[in-house]
Amino acid sequence: MHTELGYVQEAFEAGASGYVIKHSASIDLLSAIRRALLGRTYVTPGVADNGNAALLRGSRRARATSAQLTPRQREILQLLAEGHSAKEAAAILNLSSRTVEFHKYRLMQQLGLRTTAQLTQFAIKHKIISV
Repeated sequence: MHTELGYVQEAFEAGASGYVIKHSASIDLLSAIRRALLGRTYVTPGVADNGNAALLRGSRRARATSAQLTPRQREILQLLAEGHSAKEAAAILNLSSRTVEFHKYRLMQQLGLRTTAQLTQFAIKHKIISV
């Protein structure tokens, strides 16, 4: 129903594969479903044409990145973002602290982050932890 970019971004950040407004033609809905089944995204034409297509692609890219995390990476990210040290996270997950540090390093490399604070911000933004 809403064509404002904020609603569209929020939908994609929450995990949507497509965004179709209430008044779209039924063919738009079918196109959105087909694209989602192929692992692609869809945005109602009138919304993406507002010169904000690059911004929407950025939201999709961020969603795709967070969706690519393994369950173990998500567990470690959650614990680290909650303020646990690598040693504490290791004890909770019954792992060695070196394994936790390895996962942390790979997460930061995969997500293009440099600090634990950025890792925490990522976890909050992608609702891996709640504040």
